Amino acid sequence: MAEGTEPDSVMILFMGKSHAHAITSIQHYMPDAVHIITSDQFRKAYVRRLNDWSKKFGFRKGTVQFVSDLFEPSSINSLLSCVFSIAGHEHKLTEGKMETWRWKIGITGGTMHMAAVASMAAGVLDALPFYVLKPKPGEAIMPNKHVIEMPNLSALKSLMMLNVVDITKLMDFTEGSIEEFQTQTGLENWMIGPLKDSGIIHLHPDEPRFMVSALGRQIITMMSSGPMFELLYKSEMDKELSQKVAENEGVDMHG
Repeated sequence: MAEGTEPDSVMILFMGKSHAHAITSIQHYMPDAVHIITSDQFRKAYVRRLNDWSKKFGFRKGTVQFVSDLFEPSSINSLLSCVFSIAGHEHKLTEGKMETWRWKIGITGGTMHMAAVASMAAGVLDALPFYVLKPKPGEAIMPNKHVIEMPNLSALKSLMMLNVVDITKLMDFTEGSIEEFQTQTGLENWMIGPLKDSGIIHLHPDEPRFMVSALGRQIITMMSSGPMFELLYKSEMDKELSQKVAENEGVDMHG
């Protein structure tokens, strides 16, 4: 990593026999580096493919990690070890100047338990897990349409700093002045950094403004669609109404 530049955006792809979704992933995110985790059966094929893809798409060629016990109970630990080997590789390469929340982890390829491990790894690294949809018969693959991002734990935790009423206001606000949003909500200055770092919001480079990201809208929609959120929202609104009534009664008494 050159001095003064942002840490690399690293992509980790869990792969099985099918590989078309890898190209879709690379075209969508345009990562700085790509690593692959697969089984020993496909190792040689992915060494060749990763070499070809790195030349074609212009990213730094990472490693091809593989396991030989994919269908054994020990495979979970083996797959996680592959993830940590990649993290160690990047840590050494960048002299520790890496930010794993910038990383993307593809959970599309391989077996179901590979996808489970990939999701677990994303949670550990605060990385973004994503899935590539299979297009319908006769439909062309469209990277901007067929890639689905999954909310990571970091994003969920950051959003849960806000109360439920403020979360819905964030969805309605969409874009604008940070100060204006703070006057309408309980958003504190210290909350802005985690919301930005987890990808919930994007900050304007020159002005004190922000916008809710596509990921942020997706997570808010997911959270607000559940019955528990609706119950908490009603409770908060009842509390706000009671406070306003009490304030108005206080004004009347002293007016």
